[in-house]
Amino acid sequence: MRVLFLSSELPHPADSGATIKTASILEYLRRRHDVRVLCFQRRALTQEQARWCAEVGSAETVSLNRGRTPLNLVRSYLRGIPLSIERNRSERMAALVSQRLHDESYDAVFVDGWLMAQYLPRGFGGLTLLHEHNAEHVMWRRQAEREGNPLLRALIHLEYRRVRSYEASILSRFDGVFAVSDADRRALIELGAEPERLRVLPNLPDPTLLERPALSFAAAEPVILYFGTLSWPPNVEGLQHFLSSVFPLLRQRLPEARFVVAGKGAPAWLERLARRTDGVEFVGPVEDAEPLYRRARVFIEASRSGGGTRLKVLNALARGLPVVATPEGAEGLDAVEGQHLLIASDAESMAEAVGRLLSEDGLWRTLSENGRALVRSHYLAEAAYGPLDEVLSGAGAKA
Repeated sequence: MRVLFLSSELPHPADSGATIKTASILEYLRRRHDVRVLCFQRRALTQEQARWCAEVGSAETVSLNRGRTPLNLVRSYLRGIPLSIERNRSERMAALVSQRLHDESYDAVFVDGWLMAQYLPRGFGGLTLLHEHNAEHVMWRRQAEREGNPLLRALIHLEYRRVRSYEASILSRFDGVFAVSDADRRALIELGAEPERLRVLPNLPDPTLLERPALSFAAAEPVILYFGTLSWPPNVEGLQHFLSSVFPLLRQRLPEARFVVAGKGAPAWLERLARRTDGVEFVGPVEDAEPLYRRARVFIEASRSGGGTRLKVLNALARGLPVVATPEGAEGLDAVEGQHLLIASDAESMAEAVGRLLSEDGLWRTLSENGRALVRSHYLAEAAYGPLDEVLSGAGAKA
């Protein structure tokens, strides 16, 4: 089949949860179909990105970098669309999509993320597919519920209502919609999506992590690792809570415990908080996480909002590094608490769970082995992306 693939981000390098998922789906599709990619570029292409576009041979970009400014917020209200949609609105992209669909014959349009749904022409007669990286309205609702400032909470709740309305309006335009988890699928059904059009394409970890030798409890240090995108608000809020409320409790029990924070995009205040907290090492962006995985005994996911499934958790499980997560951080995963990871709902229980994995060799080994086994059985593309093959072959399309 010939597939037009629309993405809000250039999926190379795949260095965030969203771009990793996009790159994974794109690679899977390109092995089976003729795929052309149209996407935004937020800044000038690096030599590596330009090389990737040339190698792919069918990737075109449109420059767009519109910020979260008061002016764009006003424009979004005037147009009756969420701020995120306004920030990703481009007449050049709309014209390019229309031109490609007019000049070339495509069997399907794959829209990667709700931000690009606005570019699906209403007259397209082929198969239309939407991949929802998250149930967006769920993330906004949770953010509003967590916000302590009454004014900000009111503004976020208003945006949640706008996101919810917009997200509901686009679902019916697609023959097939893919959620990242059963939880997100249920949320989209509650939003009005037709269940028979909804399938699950889970987030997948880096499969090469399974090929590496098993980690060792004895060889590791009493180190807790956090490795993720530090510009994403749910990550920032969760990490701040762990630094302020959980880690001090843990250090009272295990003074030798240390916490390593890695990832790109950290706001300056968060980096300062990490650096001035006793026992914390802030390393920032890293190209290769392997030395961090080998050094640590525990991976933590402290997010208390957001949605979808956490790719960083799946990567840690694939590498065999035991995980302690909040209920939100473990949401959507086919993981059993106590068998594949530990789940903690408050500061006291998280400090206790992390402390156990820093100290108990037997529990550590069980979770390490079971986590890798879970990834092998549930989170490899050949099995997990089967629903995509079914839809592209015609199953489940509208009559």
